[in-house]
Amino acid sequence: MRLLGSFFLALLVALALFGLMLALVMPPERVEQPEREVLRIGVTRSVADTPSERNQPQQAPERPTPPQRPRVQPPTPVAPPLPTPTLKIEVPQLQSDLTTSAAPAQPVLEPAAVAAAPSEASSNSAHQAAAHGAPESDAQELVALNLVEPEYPERAQRAGIEGAVTLQFVVNAEGRVENIRVLSSEPPGVFDRAARRAVSRSRFVPRQENGIAVAREATKEFQFVLPGRH
Repeated sequence: MRLLGSFFLALLVALALFGLMLALVMPPERVEQPEREVLRIGVTRSVADTPSERNQPQQAPERPTPPQRPRVQPPTPVAPPLPTPTLKIEVPQLQSDLTTSAAPAQPVLEPAAVAAAPSEASSNSAHQAAAHGAPESDAQELVALNLVEPEYPERAQRAGIEGAVTLQFVVNAEGRVENIRVLSSEPPGVFDRAARRAVSRSRFVPRQENGIAVAREATKEFQFVLPGRH
């Protein structure tokens, strides 16, 4: 009997556990609730005038300005035309007694006087040529405004070579040097380049003829001497 009662008790416990497992696994059923209608109620409030608006004085409406009446200008009196007097002026006729006289005729030169005129002109030109004498370029000396000294060539200085170079050139109206030529060189070709470079950088006073600067030819000698040799 005890064995049978424990069997029934175990069966009831197993059924209870099985039912509890089913209840946990299966989802709960949803209960449909009736839909509720939402009522929207609009509330309007009447806004009363604020105290500041009440205290403000009400502006009176502007009165329309009456239209201005146009000013009537009085008519200007028109003066009657004055009669213009006619003046009769008699212009006297002037008679000029001035007569233009012809230029006096030049006296006719006799053949002897005409022949004497060329001889006087030739004598005057001869006197002028004798007065001038030699050309002005020979009388004027060459004056240097900026005379550049030549540089001693290094090779000649190391070798102890001395010499001189004479150059002929043209001084233009601006005092610059043009057309440089070597007249003499001792020893030949050693100091030519240094002398030409020095004279090309120099400036001289140009020749003056009747107050006008003109070009002229000039010659100059450059001597190359080592210091301490003489």
